[in-house]
Amino acid sequence: MSKKSADGSSAIGALIFFAVVLIAMVPKPVWITLGVIVGAIIVTWVVYRIVGAVEAGRAAEEERQRVERAQRAAAEKRERDERLRREKQRRIDTLGKQNAARVESALTAIRQVTSSEAARAGWLGDIDFGADLKSISENFAKAHALQGVTSKLSALDKPNADDKRILAEAKATITSLERTAIERVTLIERCATEAKLIDKSLQAERDDARVAEQRAELHGELSAMLYGIEAAPTATPSESAADAIMARVQAYREIKNQIQLARDNGPDGGVTRA
Repeated sequence: MSKKSADGSSAIGALIFFAVVLIAMVPKPVWITLGVIVGAIIVTWVVYRIVGAVEAGRAAEEERQRVERAQRAAAEKRERDERLRREKQRRIDTLGKQNAARVESALTAIRQVTSSEAARAGWLGDIDFGADLKSISENFAKAHALQGVTSKLSALDKPNADDKRILAEAKATITSLERTAIERVTLIERCATEAKLIDKSLQAERDDARVAEQRAELHGELSAMLYGIEAAPTATPSESAADAIMARVQAYREIKNQIQLARDNGPDGGVTRA
């Protein structure tokens, strides 16, 4: 057993000695070159890992920012929708459902006017419907409040003359208030319609100008082409193949006619003897 261990140790020692001898036999420049190559590989690997980590971190940061932007946009949209819902409900409560719808129509028309090209180009001047909206809302609010009290008074039993008189007066006032507000809403809607017509007119003017420019350009190009054709000498060949062929055709027909005449006249010049 000890003999086998000694033999194994001797073999390992010999192998180590042989490896040391081989290493010693390798020239120093070769070791330097190998060291440089190994160092370059290590540096490249380290740089690659660093760049990969930086890119991964950047991608993660961009994704985080994208998610945050999406969340903020969604939150702002929810807040905006909720605000619009509350405003709409407030108008219904203070103006009545039908009058609130009329105010919504006026607001839509105002947005159409302010976003029109006519407004952006200054054709409509300074646009401020604040006073109009205030007047419309106040008239509808007064009419709605009067309508509420009027409904309660009308629901009482045994109405007397004073009830009928004041109810008639209230109804007339409600009608007047609503009519004034509705006329103002209609006028705002008409403004939106007129702004849309101006936008169409401006677009038509641009289209006409573009067509006129194209027409002038094409006229110039066509005139230049015609002038070039008229100024250049007519390219007529001195010996036209077509003319030669037609001349030969005519000669052929004349020869055929002469042959036919000779056949018709016979050998005696066309005189028949008895």
